[in-house]
Amino acid sequence: MMFNSAMMCRQQEARHRQIAVNASLQNVRKVALAAAAAWGRQAEDAEEREAGSRCSLSEADAAIALEFQLEDDLDEDPGNEAMGNHARAASGAVLVRGTLPDGVPV
Repeated sequence: MMFNSAMMCRQQEARHRQIAVNASLQNVRKVALAAAAAWGRQAEDAEEREAGSRCSLSEADAAIALEFQLEDDLDEDPGNEAMGNHARAASGAVLVRGTLPDGVPV
């Protein structure tokens, strides 16, 4: 997924604030200020993301991505089915098929 940089968001925020300052129509000012506020919120999110304080994946998305990765690993080594199930159970990812380490089918 592609994200806007904080710098680009701040530039857009400033651009829309300038449009609001130069607008002769109240409605144009209102829309430009709303756009500037939205770009400001996007810039804050981008700054957090760029600082590394927030993961771009939710826990559910991370679990799904892990499940796909584990399935890809199993596809490369089909003789390792039991180990793959154990890794999935240990990771907390949702099991789709196979058996748990104690032999319970899933």
